[in-house]
Amino acid sequence: MKIILAVDIKGGEVVHGYKGRREIYKPLDWGLAGSTKPSEYLTELKVKYPYLADLDRICRDSDNNSAVLSCRDCGEYSYLNRGAETPSEALKEPWIKNVISTETCRGNPEDYTDFDYFSVVVKDGRALPDGKNPAAVLKEASKAGFEGLIVLNLSSVGAEDSMGSLSIEEVRSAYEGTLLYGGGVNSVEDLLRLQDAGINGAIIATAVHKGRVPLKYVQEGRIC
Repeated sequence: MKIILAVDIKGGEVVHGYKGRREIYKPLDWGLAGSTKPSEYLTELKVKYPYLADLDRICRDSDNNSAVLSCRDCGEYSYLNRGAETPSEALKEPWIKNVISTETCRGNPEDYTDFDYFSVVVKDGRALPDGKNPAAVLKEASKAGFEGLIVLNLSSVGAEDSMGSLSIEEVRSAYEGTLLYGGGVNSVEDLLRLQDAGINGAIIATAVHKGRVPLKYVQEGRIC
């Protein structure tokens, strides 16, 4: 199972996410890295698989294109959610796996042919923006031919308590392909639970900075 480090970018800095309440996100200046500049942060931590989220663009405030592009040589490749609404908004770089999410997608998933992953963003157990069952959304998106799908449990991001009430087994059974999961993964035990359930990749951050998951997991990109 891949271990992927979530890197939320706001105002050109890496910030700490908490339950999707982006208005209160602050620079991650208390973690394992000395810098909150994305490229310096990733270089210092030696992350293999970063998951970059341009929060300003997702919220339609501005963008962090320069900060994102500065991460070109950080890791083997990077996943990127830049809040795309239309199929033309993929950032076409060989080191980027573009992610389109239910939070901002404004069309049929099958039209997003330049995107590699489709993310189902879940809040309070239901998929954004219209409150559908996450498993049903995964089944629908599975027809679009993406490299993989993602379940992002936004309500549990940075919460440090649990992965919430979302059934990992239910979402896994809804889709046979590569499935990544993020939100509330707080320990090695949580990672092993995801692995045992057949999840192909875990997106984590807080647990690494708090020392509950070894840094070497995100450096190697796997449980090791």
